[in-house]
Amino acid sequence: MFPYTHICFAGDVFGQMNSEIVLGAVFPDTVIAGFLEHADTHGRCGETLAYLSGIGIFKDFAKGAVTHGTAPKGLDYYCDERYLDFTKGYAFEMARPLIDKVVKCCRLPEKMGWWKAHNFIEMAAELWLYERRPDYHGCLAEALDSSDLILALSQVLAPFYSIPVPKMAMSFPVYGEYVLTGEVTSTGLAEKYGMQTAKKHGINIDVPGAANIIEEAQGIIDRTFPAFFNNCKQKVGSLFES
Repeated sequence: MFPYTHICFAGDVFGQMNSEIVLGAVFPDTVIAGFLEHADTHGRCGETLAYLSGIGIFKDFAKGAVTHGTAPKGLDYYCDERYLDFTKGYAFEMARPLIDKVVKCCRLPEKMGWWKAHNFIEMAAELWLYERRPDYHGCLAEALDSSDLILALSQVLAPFYSIPVPKMAMSFPVYGEYVLTGEVTSTGLAEKYGMQTAKKHGINIDVPGAANIIEEAQGIIDRTFPAFFNNCKQKVGSLFES
């Protein structure tokens, strides 16, 4: 999922919000900066929580990351990997009608179509929540501007992930270049997605076409997304029950 979705989700799970939770909730996707591996940021969230709990610092950050990742099963697990009796996660299942259009507008090989189409469901969810949930508008920009907090987090996290402190610290502002930190619109999402695909695959997408697909995807998720979101909230919330 995209940042505003993860922030809303963490806020709903914990019933509170601060910059530490925000940074944790988006941390797994700082992999876009290129300093960490996806398996580390998404698959070691439980280990990160145990590590930070053990030293008694930044537990809110770690809990935020757990709500996002795949191990233990956070929102991205149910979105990407497995949900109900679907072949894969919710976003993949909802993306099936979009595959051909995404292949065309993103100028992709067909074998990448389903993978990239699921991102359009995620962007639709981002826009859906931003328009209906103003609670956390501005939270991401504020958190990414918290340079002292980011440095302090990085000094603790860098040894755990075996990378230099400066690279860990840079992961957050670099990530911020690839996502919307303010107003969320279909065009803005498409533009940022274009930046991501250019970086990852050297592909220039049709931005207006992508924006149209995001808006179409909103209609696909409108009836099912609230139930998915609430069901995941219950499942992930249970991870924190003592």
